[in-house]
Amino acid sequence: MTTTESWEHTRRLATYLEMANMGPGEYKRALEHRIPKNLAYQTPDGKLVKARELLQSEELATSGLIQTEVLATVVEGSEPAKCMRNVLPIYRMQSNVMTVPYGETGTYAQVVAEGAEIPISTQTLGVMTLTAQKYAIRPMITREMVADSQFDVVATEIRKAGYKVENALNQAALSDILEYSGTAADAGAAGTAAAAYQATAQAVGGLIGLGFTPTDIVLHPVGYGALMSYISTLNTDSAAKVLSGGMESLFGCRVHVCGVTDTSSTYTWGYGTNDYIFGLVVDKNSAGAIGMREDLSVERFEDPIRDLIGMVIKARFDTTYLIANATYRLQY
Repeated sequence: MTTTESWEHTRRLATYLEMANMGPGEYKRALEHRIPKNLAYQTPDGKLVKARELLQSEELATSGLIQTEVLATVVEGSEPAKCMRNVLPIYRMQSNVMTVPYGETGTYAQVVAEGAEIPISTQTLGVMTLTAQKYAIRPMITREMVADSQFDVVATEIRKAGYKVENALNQAALSDILEYSGTAADAGAAGTAAAAYQATAQAVGGLIGLGFTPTDIVLHPVGYGALMSYISTLNTDSAAKVLSGGMESLFGCRVHVCGVTDTSSTYTWGYGTNDYIFGLVVDKNSAGAIGMREDLSVERFEDPIRDLIGMVIKARFDTTYLIANATYRLQY
C-alpha cells in the first residue's frame, strides 16, 4: 500500500487569502508570478475559465475562487485519512433515515426436472436502518491569524478539519463492523509478526469457508508494520514490493490502514497486547454499509475573509454492520 499526499489546494488557498489583502500593485505582481498560466476552473455551465483571466476581470473576493479552494482544501485534507469509505459500500441517503436490506450468507440453486416449473427464490432478507448524524468541526482560526496575515496557518487549519471529519467516518464504520464481527483468527501467545501473518492467512481461508468472498483487509498501523516487517524478510516478489513502496494487497485482498481509536465496547483496536484486534478481513459486499446524507461540505462561508472565523466543516452520515460473519477479526 502506497500513499501520496498533495498540498496543492492548501497552498493555493493560502495564496488567494494573501492576495485578497494586497494592494493593487502587489496584487498585479502576484497574479503574474504566483498564479499558473494554465490554471483553470470549471463554471456551473461546464465552461473552463482561466484563473488569471477571471482574477483580472473580477475582484478575488467576489470571484468565488476562495470558496472553491476552501472546499478543495477540506477534501484534500481528508484524502490521507480515507480508509473505510474505500472498504464499505456507500449508499446515498435521500432523507435522514434509510433502510438497507441484506441477504442470506449463501444458498444454492435446486435441481429442476426437464419441463418442470422453476421455483422462485425465497431468500430471507434482513434490514438495517441508517440514521444520518451531523459530524462537524470549526477550524481553529482566530481573528489574530487573519489580522496578522497568517494565511498559510489558516489554510492548514482548514485542511486539518477535513482530515478530522474523515477520521470520524473511519471511527464509526470500523467500530461497527469490529463490534459485531463474527469470528477471529488468533496470532497465539507468541505474538510474533510471523504468527500475525499466519493468522491473516487463516482468516482469509476462514471467511471463504463461511461462504463469503474476502475482498479487503483493514489493519491497525502497528499491525500493518508487523506484517510488512515479516514479508520483507521473505525471498519473494511480495517482499520486493514491500521494500519498494508498501503493501497494496495481501492474499488477494486490498490492504487498508486505519489508525483510529475504536468505540467498540467488546474489542480493542490495537497491536502488541494480548487479545487486541490488529486487523479485519472483510467481504465488502456483506460486512457493512455507509449511508451518506451529505459528504464533506463547508457551512456559513459567503464572505471569504470575515467568515473564516466562523467557518464550519461538516458531513452527515451513518454506518452499520450487515452480516456479522462477513468480518473476520485478526487477534493478537
